[in-house]
Amino acid sequence: MNFIGSRKIFYGISGTMLAFSVVSFFIFGLSLGADFTGDAILIGTFKDRDVSSDEVRAAFEKEGIGVDSLDIRDGRNLYLRARFLSEESHQHLLRILGTFDGFDEQSFVSRGPTIGMQLRRNALTAILVALAAIILYIAWAFRHVSRPVSSWIYGLVAITALIHDITIPTGLFSFLRIEIDTLFVSALLTILGFSVHDTIVVFDRVRENLKKAEGTKKFADIVEASVRETFTRSVNTSLTTILALVAIYFFGGASTHNLALALIVGILVGTYSSIFIASPLLVTIEQWKRK
Repeated sequence: MNFIGSRKIFYGISGTMLAFSVVSFFIFGLSLGADFTGDAILIGTFKDRDVSSDEVRAAFEKEGIGVDSLDIRDGRNLYLRARFLSEESHQHLLRILGTFDGFDEQSFVSRGPTIGMQLRRNALTAILVALAAIILYIAWAFRHVSRPVSSWIYGLVAITALIHDITIPTGLFSFLRIEIDTLFVSALLTILGFSVHDTIVVFDRVRENLKKAEGTKKFADIVEASVRETFTRSVNTSLTTILALVAIYFFGGASTHNLALALIVGILVGTYSSIFIASPLLVTIEQWKRK
């Protein structure tokens, strides 16, 4: 396979995936979880008799109240989680539960939208800071490489690939209507680290081969050779990681299900971009500069 010669095909594949993600954002938006919208947790006990979760759900539905999760253990111990509840809504909830004789509330905690907004800002800040740190690091690490493209170009290309790598998993979660929570943000930051490491390995080989060539070879040929030299290593590293994540996805608990899915998609896309997008982009920019 000619990685550089076929770059327009790979650009088209990435463009299609990015377009799908952007369209999904506009049509479906992001399904923000309770971490970002606020939530309420109520814990209580039915003292007089055993009560089923179906009974409680039916009572809530009759009053037009929706809850995210409701669990009653041993017919007595209630755990309820819902979106943010005002004190008025909280009291309404208690009145409904009070119709089941002997209900006793043990604890109630409600996190308002303000906390959710703060978490959203913190998540966005974390991603932006990570991107800025990455571009600065790459520009510094490749500071002795000035021809045929400057060190800043390496950094900008890496950031372009990283934006590509986190946009596609986010678009998939939007399309599948999977909730975005703090674990998803952790997955995105992990994807950034994994993907940039893969990209830097290829870029570092380009740098080494540029020094060896000393201007005797075309830049496109040097990049092509560098991708070929690192291809097996990149694929094997990603494959071993993905196999572990697949095991977590199928056999892990529900709490890690979406995290594993995000990481699987992100690492697949990140490996693809480091080989088929980032390196060819260097050649495309170099050719633009010569025109």
